[in-house]
This record gives sequence, C-alpha cells and structure tokens, in this order.
Amino acid sequence: MKKKKHISTTVQPKARPKIKKKSRAKTDVPSSPSDLEYLNLFDTCVITAEKLAQVDKVIDEKVLANRVRYEQVSRLVQGPTMNYGLPGAALTGNAPVFQPLRYARGIMQAEDVQVPDVTFKPFRLPGLFGTGSFAGRNNPFALGFSDAMPDFLSLTSGRIPWFFIACVHYLECSFNFSKHLHNGDPLTGYTVQVPSGRPKVGHPPPFSFEESAVDALRYMNFDKVRQWILPFILRKLEAYNGFGYFKYKKINTPYLWSFSGHYTKGKYVKDGKYDAEAVSQQMGAAVILKRMEERGLIYIPRF
Repeated sequence: MKKKKHISTTVQPKARPKIKKKSRAKTDVPSSPSDLEYLNLFDTCVITAEKLAQVDKVIDEKVLANRVRYEQVSRLVQGPTMNYGLPGAALTGNAPVFQPLRYARGIMQAEDVQVPDVTFKPFRLPGLFGTGSFAGRNNPFALGFSDAMPDFLSLTSGRIPWFFIACVHYLECSFNFSKHLHNGDPLTGYTVQVPSGRPKVGHPPPFSFEESAVDALRYMNFDKVRQWILPFILRKLEAYNGFGYFKYKKINTPYLWSFSGHYTKGKYVKDGKYDAEAVSQQMGAAVILKRMEERGLIYIPRF
C-alpha cells in the first residue's frame, strides 16, 4: 500500500515592516542676497572702464540736475529732518558745519577761526565705511564730508534719501517726469500696471510727478523706514525688478550691476522668458551709487 505524500501548507513569510525613507531636510533658499553679500558686491564693484563716461553723464545731467525735485519729494513724504543740534545752515549745500559762536545781546562774539593752509591726503575709511576715499570740494581738511554731511544725517533720521528716489525714477521711468514712479505708466491717468489704480490723492487725473511719487513711496511703506543703510537700499532697489536672477539663475542682477565687473550677460527679455546670451544695455542702479560715492557726491552708511 502506497503511503500518501504529506503536503504541508505553504507558510507565508512575515511581511517586513516598511521602513520610511528619511526625507532630507529641505534647506531654505534665501530669497535675496544677504547684507554681507550686498556689502561685498558694492565695495568690490569695479565699473567697466568704457562705460565710465556714460555713467558720469547720467549722474551729471539726470541725477544731480534733478536733485532738488527728488529732495522735495523726500520732504513731502517724511516731513522735516532733525538737525541734531547743528545750525540749520550746516544741513544745506556748501555751508560750513562749524559756525562761530554768537551770544545774545552782543555780550560775546567769537572770532572767525583761521584754517591753516595745510594739504592732507584724501581720508579713507576701510572696512566699516567701505573702501572709497572722500576728498570733498569744500572741505579744507579734504575729509570730503562737507558735501555728504546733509545726506548722512538724513539717512540716519528716517528721511528717504534723494538718490534712492533718483535711482527708482531711473529704473522705473528712465528719468521721465511725465510718468508714475510706481511703474512708469503715464501721469495722464491712473496706473494700469501693478500697482493699478494709483495714486490715491483725492482728485482725478492728470497728476503731478511729485504727488504721484509721494503716493508711490508711501505705498511701499518707505515713509516708515527709520534707517537707510546700504544693504537695505540695494535690496529694495533689486526688489523692484524681483529676485529671479539671484534665486533661479544664480547671477547678479543687471538691474543693479550692469556696466560693472559683477555682470556679464543673461537677461529676462520679457516676463518669464530668460535669454542667457542677452546683455542688458541699462546701467545698474548700484553702479550709479558706486560712482557717486567715488566722486564724493554721497555717502551711504554700511551698518
């Protein structure tokens, strides 16, 4: 008699528990250059030699020529600047910072101070204040702060620097005073591009440049800024065009650095369309500011 084969039931192996793969922690990509990166870029910026005359021409014929209008806009936005106890004349143009002391009722009047005829080398402020030298036209000690002093005090008192307004006007309007500072739309109507429907000034078009510019700067909350330092200024200027170059293309934006060694090529030729071979023909705003500092026309605090 044949023995029956014993067929054992198949034992299924125990299912191994699924091990979840450890997800790599996502590193936050910075949305804009850091303060130190901006400082380094500005202080190491070398303007392209063949573009220098063009940059100077824009500074002389557009920026400085319209300084009074930009300063007027700044005053309208913020109001009067504190003078920190200095005589009022010291905060204007070419007036000397140190005035002779004069006492009431003619009790005492200090004699004018005689400045020795000594020639000094231009004063340099390495590190903390950048690498530029300042040799002011009106300063007998060649420290170069006589022209820059009003701007320096203004920057630390909350008033929007006039040269920041000038740079925005250049980038948004190509220095055209018949356009809105918001986005370059014509002053004959409300803005159409973002932000649309501006300015809100209580009357219909047309608008003056000044009233629209005040609305534009307040719309950006610049009237609430208390300290205008270099990294902040550069970041806000770059923000007008966006940080796409920094975040997605890993190059310095031509909006700031065109006409310098920090930019060679690569440009958004239209919204969302990038051409790696296109070269910006518009000088960068940081280049304008750099050249103005080199010439002793302005000084921007680093910290």
